[in-house]
Amino acid sequence: MGKQNQDYATMGLKALSRAAQKALAEAKRKNLKIPIWKDGKIEYINPEINTEQLGAVDRQSAALLGGN
Repeated sequence: MGKQNQDYATMGLKALSRAAQKALAEAKRKNLKIPIWKDGKIEYINPEINTEQLGAVDRQSAALLGGN
């Protein structure tokens, strides 16, 4: 059952990534700002700024994403 859960988690992460890319593209097209959570509050940034996560949040996420 563990392998199946890992597969679902990987599929979920990939779906979130696709959704984020679509939202970013739409924000660029409509000239909207992107809300992000930073230092305990919501900030709005321009979509031209790279909003991709630089690394995995934790060790388990890194394993799911194929990292170390």
